[in-house]
Parts: sequence; C-alpha cells; structure tokens
Amino acid sequence: MKSYRLDPEKLKEQKRNIILMYSITLVVLLVLNFFLYRGREVNTNTFLMLGLIVVMFAFFGWNAIRQRQTIWDQYELTVDETGIRQKQPKAAEIFLPRVEITDAKESKYGLTLMVKDKQPVMGIPKLLASADYEEIKAIVNDWLRDVKPVVLDVKVIDDAQAALPVDEINVEPEGESEDQPVDSPEDQQPTESPEA
Repeated sequence: MKSYRLDPEKLKEQKRNIILMYSITLVVLLVLNFFLYRGREVNTNTFLMLGLIVVMFAFFGWNAIRQRQTIWDQYELTVDETGIRQKQPKAAEIFLPRVEITDAKESKYGLTLMVKDKQPVMGIPKLLASADYEEIKAIVNDWLRDVKPVVLDVKVIDDAQAALPVDEINVEPEGESEDQPVDSPEDQQPTESPEA
C-alpha cells in the first residue's frame, strides 16, 4: 500500500494564479471606477465604496488561498492491490475496487477512472507530483491489461442438504393436497341474485 499527496510546488503555482486573478480584477474595477467618477465630485461615499471593493477582493482572495491550502493538507490517495482509496476535504471517502475499473481516460486535468457503462467515478489529478501521477497511471493501466478473477472468501459446501437446518430439509408446500378434487367451473351453479 502506498499513499500519495498533492505536490507542494503546484500549490505555490495555484496561490500565484489566485493572487494574479484577484489583483488584476481589482485593478480593472478601480480603473473603471476612476473613469466613471472622473469629472464628478468625489465624496466620502465614493471612498467608502472603493475601500469596500478592496476589502472584499482581499477577503475572497485570502479565502480562496486558504481553501487550496486545506485541499493540499488533507488530500490523500492510497493505492494497494485491492483498489484505490481517495480522501479529500468536504467529500466522502471513496474506495474503488480494482475489479470494478473498466477504463481510464486522460485529460489535461488528470486521469478519470470509469466503471461499467463508462460511468466516471474517480479522478486522479495531475496536481500530484509528476512521478507519482505517472506511477499511478501505470498501475491502473496494468490492472486494465491484467484482469484478475475476483476471489470471494467463501466456504465450499459439498452436501447442500447437510448445510440446511433439519426442519427445512423435507418440508412440503402448504395448501391444497393433490388428493382433493377441484371443482370445475362447469359444475358450479351461479348464485341467485336478490331481486330488487
């Protein structure tokens, strides 16, 4: 069994992208407000609005960075002979047995594992270290090439009658016995209906 975590170097890239996205959007909004209020009287409401915009973008950017950090801290992918287990924050733990994987599709975001009817079940992100991602991809491809039979942990019974409880061995079905005659519809007389 081997566990994999997201690559810390890719977290730095994610943080940089978040900072750039929120900073560029904030600068564009501030420039638009500057041109919108150019030639008009600037009062305290204008400064208050601009201050709130800056605070709002700073808060949402900080929250996005904090969420990414939580994902990097808590994400774990475990691969063993029985299958793949994925743990991530704010989501249920997923275990995908090896025998249920029928296909794997690769995209620019990672590897998507499919089960019967080509239903996607689990994604393996490319945010893992490159060597780890390639290792998992090779393991899954080996599993798809070498299909092993499913071995159930069951006990073989030679004599089924011996396994049944004594009271169930020679039980006859309840109901009518074959010795009693059955009335045919021709022999039955119609019931008289009451006259109104």
